[in-house]
Amino acid sequence: MPQARLKDPLPLRMSETGSQNAMVPELHADILINVFDWYRLGSTTEDPDRNWNTERWWYTPIKVCRTWRRIIFAFPTRLDLHLVCTYGTPVEAMLSHWPPFPLIIYYSGHRPGGMAEDDRRGATFALEQRERVRRIHLAAPAASLQDLVKVMNDEYPMLQRLVIRSQTEGHADAAVTLHDNLRAPLMNSLTLSNIAVPTSSRLLGTAEGLVDIGWHNFPASPGFHPEHLVAQLSALTRLEFLAIHLRGALPNREVQQQLRGAPITRIALPSLRLLAFRGCSAYLEGILERLTAPDLRSLNVEFHNQLTFSLPAMLRFARATHRLKFRAAEMFFDEDFVSLILDPEHHGGGGGGMQPLFVQINCKSLDWQATCMSQLCRSFAPLLRTTESLTLGFHKDVAAAGWLADLDHAQWHAFLGTFGGVRTLQLSGRPVGDLYCSLQLDDGGGALFPALQELVLRGWGHKDHAFSSWLAARSAAGRPVRFVRNRE
Repeated sequence: MPQARLKDPLPLRMSETGSQNAMVPELHADILINVFDWYRLGSTTEDPDRNWNTERWWYTPIKVCRTWRRIIFAFPTRLDLHLVCTYGTPVEAMLSHWPPFPLIIYYSGHRPGGMAEDDRRGATFALEQRERVRRIHLAAPAASLQDLVKVMNDEYPMLQRLVIRSQTEGHADAAVTLHDNLRAPLMNSLTLSNIAVPTSSRLLGTAEGLVDIGWHNFPASPGFHPEHLVAQLSALTRLEFLAIHLRGALPNREVQQQLRGAPITRIALPSLRLLAFRGCSAYLEGILERLTAPDLRSLNVEFHNQLTFSLPAMLRFARATHRLKFRAAEMFFDEDFVSLILDPEHHGGGGGGMQPLFVQINCKSLDWQATCMSQLCRSFAPLLRTTESLTLGFHKDVAAAGWLADLDHAQWHAFLGTFGGVRTLQLSGRPVGDLYCSLQLDDGGGALFPALQELVLRGWGHKDHAFSSWLAARSAAGRPVRFVRNRE
C-alpha cells in the first residue's frame, strides 16, 4: 500500500470555555503518524516471544474515529501492522474482512486445555497463507503439532522468526519431524524443542541471514552424524548465537564409533559469539573439530553423567579463539553438578552473564565430581597455567561424619596443582575450610600454589585458626600469604 503523505489538516476541538469553542491549531496527519509510531514502539518489549499481543496495539485507535482509521490503514508498513492468529481467534473470518496485513501465528502452549479444534483449524488455515506469514510460534503435544508441521511443506518468503516446541517428551521415534521442503530465506531466528530436522532439510541451508539458533532437546540418533549438523550450518555466515541441546544423548562409545574414520570438512562461522552445547563429549568433539569461530566470546558446555572425558578438540578450539584469554577460574562443587568457569573479568562468586568458558557436569557423588574435575583440569591444563585467581566453592550438603576420610588426596592435589600461577585463592561454602585443611596442601613450602599471595574466605564465618598453622608455615618459608575475610 503506498505511503503517500496526507495533505489534509485534521483539527481537534477542545472542551468548551464559556460560550466559545477553544480550538487547537490544525493537527496534520504527519503528527498523528508520529504519535501512533511512538505508541507502537512504547507497547513492544525486547523479548520477541512476549510482545506478540502488543502487535494488536492498533485495534483500539482505529475505533476512535474514521480519520484515525484511515491514517493507520494508509501506512501499514511505517506502523508495522500485523494480524495475530491465536487462541480463540476466528482466523478465517478475520482474514476475509481485514486488509492483507502480514500474519503472526501464535499458539504458545500456555492455554489451559491446549488447542481446541477451532484453534487447530485456524492455525492450519493461517499456516497455509505462506506469502503473508511473518512470525510463527507453535507449542503443542506431539500429535497436534505434527499435523500442523505437515502443512509447513513449502517456502515462507516473509517468515523472520520460527519457534516450534513439542510438549511431548519421548524417544526419538516419537519426535515431531520438520518437512524436507520447509524453507524461509528471510528467517533470522530459529528455536526448536523436541523437534527433529532431517538430514535432507533445506531450512538452514536457505536461511543465510540466521542470527540465532536454539535447538533444544534435539533427538539424538545414530543417523544424525556431527558432520550432518555442521554441513547444515555452513552457509550461516551471520550466525551469532548457537545452542544445541541433545536429548537422550548417545553414549560416548557409540558416537566415537560413528566418528572413527569419518571425513572432516571444516566450516567457518565468522560471526559466532556464543556456542552452547548440552550432551555427550564425543558429539561435541565431533562438532568442534569441524568448526572455526574466530569471534567467539563464550563457550558454554553441559555434560550428563559421564565417567570419562577426552576433549582435545575443545582445547584446540578454545586456544584458537583469540578472545578466550583466561586470568581467573572458578570451580564449584554443588549438590547435583560440578562446574569449571574460566573468566577474564573475574569478580568472584560465580560471576554472571556470559562466561568465556563454562563447563558443567551433572553428577552427584563427591568422588565422581572430583574425578570429573580432575579430567577437566588435565584436558585444559594449557589454559589453566596462566590463571591468576581461583575460586573454590563447596556447596554440598555433606554429612559431617566420615566424608573427609573418603577423599582421594592425591587426586585433589593433582587437579589443584594445575593452577600453578594462582596469586589469589578464594574459598566459599560451609565445609570448604575443613576440606582445604584436610587435604594438607603442603608444609608451607609452596609445593601447591607456589605463587599464592592472598587467601580470601568468602561468605559464612570460617574459623581463622583452621588456617593459622599453614599461614605461619608459608611465612616462615619466605612465601607469606595475606589473609582476608570477606563477609558477603
